[in-house]
Amino acid sequence: MCGIVGMTSPEITVTGLTAEQLAVLEYRGYDSWGLACLTDTALSVVKDTGSVGKALAEGRLDALPESRLALGHTRWATHGGVTAANAHPHLSYNRAVAVVHNGVIENHLALRRELEADGITFASDTDSEVAAHLLARHLERGASMRDAIAATTSALAGEYALAVIATSDPATVWGAKHKSPLVVAYDGNRGILASDQMALDGISDQVLFLYDGDIVAVRADSADTYTTVDHTAHPVEREFTRLAARQERADKGEYPHWMIKEIHETPAAVQAALALPAEHFAGILPPDRLVTLVGAGSAFYVASMGQYLLKSLAGVRATALPSDEAEYLAVLGAGDPLIAISQSGETFDTLEVCRDAIAAGAVLTSICNVPSSTQERLATHRLPQGSGPEICVLSTKSIVSQVVLLARLALETGHTNGTLTGEQHHAHQQSLERLADTLTEFIATTATSVQALAVKYSHVADWFFLGRGILYPAACESALKFKEVNYHHAEGAAAGFFKHGTISLIDEHFYTVALLPSHTAAPDRYAATLAAVSEIAARKGPVIGIGPADIPADDLGVFAEYLLLPYHGDDIADLIVNLVAGQLLAYYCALDLGREIDQPRSLAKSVTVR
Repeated sequence: MCGIVGMTSPEITVTGLTAEQLAVLEYRGYDSWGLACLTDTALSVVKDTGSVGKALAEGRLDALPESRLALGHTRWATHGGVTAANAHPHLSYNRAVAVVHNGVIENHLALRRELEADGITFASDTDSEVAAHLLARHLERGASMRDAIAATTSALAGEYALAVIATSDPATVWGAKHKSPLVVAYDGNRGILASDQMALDGISDQVLFLYDGDIVAVRADSADTYTTVDHTAHPVEREFTRLAARQERADKGEYPHWMIKEIHETPAAVQAALALPAEHFAGILPPDRLVTLVGAGSAFYVASMGQYLLKSLAGVRATALPSDEAEYLAVLGAGDPLIAISQSGETFDTLEVCRDAIAAGAVLTSICNVPSSTQERLATHRLPQGSGPEICVLSTKSIVSQVVLLARLALETGHTNGTLTGEQHHAHQQSLERLADTLTEFIATTATSVQALAVKYSHVADWFFLGRGILYPAACESALKFKEVNYHHAEGAAAGFFKHGTISLIDEHFYTVALLPSHTAAPDRYAATLAAVSEIAARKGPVIGIGPADIPADDLGVFAEYLLLPYHGDDIADLIVNLVAGQLLAYYCALDLGREIDQPRSLAKSVTVR
């Protein structure tokens, strides 16, 4: 969630470079920022609320002196409000150590009480500040930095990625990791420690991913690694990984927001998912085994769509679980297939499920957009999205790519096990191959209609998004997009379940968006969805329909508005066009309301804490 960048060089000043690389990670956390640098024997710190990118543009980091050792952080608040005092880095009581931290220190209150009893005064309300004071105390008592970090991390409960600079070690950025990512690179001129490989751009494609329990000393020409055993650090060799596919630096170009740019990149994301050779899908799902799919947020709704696709196309028993609840519901043993879905590959709750499943002998398949992420490295099977960087907090092109990959897995599995005939498999493949062109035309021609709807209805405060079958999780996902960026109440509902209670909320002020399947391809599901729409309209509830153009003309009268979608007659393609329509509606409503679209309040792109 938060961004970490630490940089060191014997030859060049790195203060500005650290700030620039930090701005690259601002999508990871953006409610506050801070930068520390070492000059002579003193640490200087500047920090504030808001955007580090904006601070850079306004020259507010110019107060920091030039330095060959710097440490920066963008914050997504967990403990303590959004204030400059709570922004990282945190200085120790003697100003000898600066620390930034991702994660949650669960026993921070007990550690704070202990330190306060020693006369140490805290400057923030965060859990992270305890680490700075503990480190300084160990150093004052004669410990080396390596041993001070080992002793400090041994006292911490929870998860952490720590980065440290100190007056006593002017050439080194230190790091320590437990369940929160850290990655290292150096090129002889600069060494860098970061929470995200995107910050390593221009340094080296040879990178070191730290293991849990690791401590690292990063210099311009080396990275010494240690592992903590019994509160003591011992040298350990870690292999470097060559990044075969780098996360390229994203450019917003002429688009006003990342969100609309990334919606326009959806056709390319579809093509990338279709370019993955069919052999990648072979042998992933064993016969006669329940498949478990997990994801968090939008990825959970994608997992839910996946269970429908696996059942309908491959006859496979599958169940989708939200990652944060899977520990209470998943029963995974040796050989059981688990499919984990995550844009970043660093989602904490999803990784916890993966680690537990692997320990039980389950076989992990990763669907992920970030090469060499933690989830990718844990997996036996990998279905890489290749969608390119996604910067907007709301996931758009990435979830479409994930659905395409799950559909391809279902198609190849169904073709292999005989659930699909060759003719059926070919028809679905042909539909998918037309999808990128369909989306390109749809986005180009329908945006104006969606924007007109948004201007007309953006003020509405309460919404239902309704769907049946595979369009039920699509409705939930569309509702999630809507509330994420508009800050209005919206919830997804199953059209069949709707009349069992939630219909009581309907009146002329409560609006519904109904996602409709094709009348031609799915007449029973269409009729059942239309019945729910009729019940809402009978109670004076306005309904906006979103569905294929093959709707009978006589049925249009029940809708306040109807947004026509291109007709494929294929559940996969029609599902994806529905998803993109929901994304456009959320975007244009937020645009009309003047919301912060790319970085909505309280949200972060990659949730790396429990």
